[in-house]
Amino acid sequence: MRKKSTLAGAGTLALAASLLMVPAQADDHVPEPEVVTGGLIGPLTVATGDGGDVYVTQTFANTLSKVDGTGAVTNLRTLDGSPETAELVGVAYSDGATYHIESDFSGEAPTTYIVRTKDGERTVVSDDLWAYEIANNPDRSQRYGVTNARGTCLDQLTAFEETAGFPIVNYRGIVESHGYQLEVHDGAIYVADAAANAVLKVDESTGDISTVSVLPGKTIKFTAGLEAALEGQLGLDIPDCIVGKRFIAEPVPTDVQVGWLGGLYVSTLGGSAGEVLPLSSVYWISPDAEYTFEVAGDLHGATGLDVTPDGTVVVAEMFGGRVSAIPHGDNEATTLFEANSPADVAVAGHTVYATTGTFGEGALVRYGYGD
Repeated sequence: MRKKSTLAGAGTLALAASLLMVPAQADDHVPEPEVVTGGLIGPLTVATGDGGDVYVTQTFANTLSKVDGTGAVTNLRTLDGSPETAELVGVAYSDGATYHIESDFSGEAPTTYIVRTKDGERTVVSDDLWAYEIANNPDRSQRYGVTNARGTCLDQLTAFEETAGFPIVNYRGIVESHGYQLEVHDGAIYVADAAANAVLKVDESTGDISTVSVLPGKTIKFTAGLEAALEGQLGLDIPDCIVGKRFIAEPVPTDVQVGWLGGLYVSTLGGSAGEVLPLSSVYWISPDAEYTFEVAGDLHGATGLDVTPDGTVVVAEMFGGRVSAIPHGDNEATTLFEANSPADVAVAGHTVYATTGTFGEGALVRYGYGD
């Protein structure tokens, strides 16, 4: 995800290549998925369309592609510029149209818009997500980072903040946006904004943006192992006094899908710490957005989800090396199949599609489920 790397924040998935987990071990009792096509470059998000077509963002190449049932790849849209100046990520399909997110970082101020393409006509259908974040900052009242540092330790961590250039001690939600994945339903476009730590709603007819919900952070005790791993990721020395301190990681929503009773299922990463520890969760937000419940926790790098016809939530655990399933009514995930850094999943009938090999040999795979 494109967001400056902070200890409590979204981190940068490209940086996480240096933290790749040990490859998933083969299990004779778990069938392997079928490879539909390979050679994809950073396939972060996926959606199913009509007639067996699947849409994939090759985000590290800033390209939206269509993969047909034979595995043939057609590139539909590529942004000009490098990943440092632009990003194409997030894809949904509805009523013969594809929707994706385009960001431009080349100007004085970044911009992010949702784009719809139907019958070859490309239309911007949202206001600027970045402008909305600047004006509203939905998680401005939430606190993150180390919450119980005192005395000399507080001084050390404050000095580290100044050197590192990002907050770490008892800070409120910062002004930053990263629209990462989306869902289209009944005239509304829901956006998992990984940096705003919020689920947003876009009125497709007007482009107006509103906040549906701000997800809760995860409170943990900072460990020596987490300190070492994050130092390796950041290339910075974190003061040792952080070990044992209470720490709230930003939630970092990564996907959103309409599901049970019309509520929203949302996956969260758990900040940079969630790339190292199983801090991810799946939440359900009630249709009126009055209630948010944790469906399941202890997931490792949940970066995408979808819901099967029987209400099972399927989750891509990028840093856990598996695609997992949470049956309706359960609160624990079990392995559906193992994979190398799966980034996202999409369900079509009894088939689960997943993008894998995020940081290397990217692929689209499919897996029969519930036959």
